[in-house]
Amino acid sequence: MWLRPWHIIACVISLAAVLIGFAYTAGERTKDILLGVGVNLLSSVVFFVLLELYWQRIKRANGKEVSGFDYRKFARNVARSNRVRVLGTFIYPLTAHPGHAQERQALLQALQDMVRSPSFVGVQMLFLNPSSPTAQSRAAERKDDNVLQRIGESLLTLESFLKLIDGESARSRFEIKLFSRMPPFSLFQMDDFGSISFYYRDRPISEVTRYEFFMDSPIGEFVEKTFEDLWRDEQTVAIEDYLRRLPAADSANQ
Repeated sequence: MWLRPWHIIACVISLAAVLIGFAYTAGERTKDILLGVGVNLLSSVVFFVLLELYWQRIKRANGKEVSGFDYRKFARNVARSNRVRVLGTFIYPLTAHPGHAQERQALLQALQDMVRSPSFVGVQMLFLNPSSPTAQSRAAERKDDNVLQRIGESLLTLESFLKLIDGESARSRFEIKLFSRMPPFSLFQMDDFGSISFYYRDRPISEVTRYEFFMDSPIGEFVEKTFEDLWRDEQTVAIEDYLRRLPAADSANQ
């Protein structure tokens, strides 16, 4: 059986209580020794708890760097979350890329289960508008893949998914928008935990170093504000509005 910190704390407190209890039935000299040892044990527990709380606050404030991004782990975390935010050009599990077929199935199932959960709060996804000049610029930077094609595949997947959950009572809390002003980073957020990565030439965000943090940290507050500004930007459009305009645009081109 694995010992956890609270197991040790409980044992130390119990031992301290026993020593202090025996101290009141022992002789004067033994009483002083038992009381001293018992009080020191209790003091060490208090010191450990305070140090642990302080260390947890440091970890929450500083965050940590990790290599790459695991989409399967992301899908598992989505299934356990009540609130999810995604910001990026596109993400591979939503495309037709053959190397991400299993991740695609896992993520779509996790999102569907999440929407049906009684504790579901909401999903907000921001992806790059393929009709924007920013999309053309990002496509020029990514010679390793066809960015515009991948964005189009993502939108088709999301359109089908929205139709799938259209009858769900929580459908209105599953929101997808398309932005036209490129942010400095991509974001994945599950509840109060998030991670960001910066954009590189000829490299997807899943292959570069990411920074993980808690949303109540200073960087988390900055990232959340950046997301909200982009979400409310006048050039940002809901995916439903974008898709409704596509037939009209196609007819005009013909």
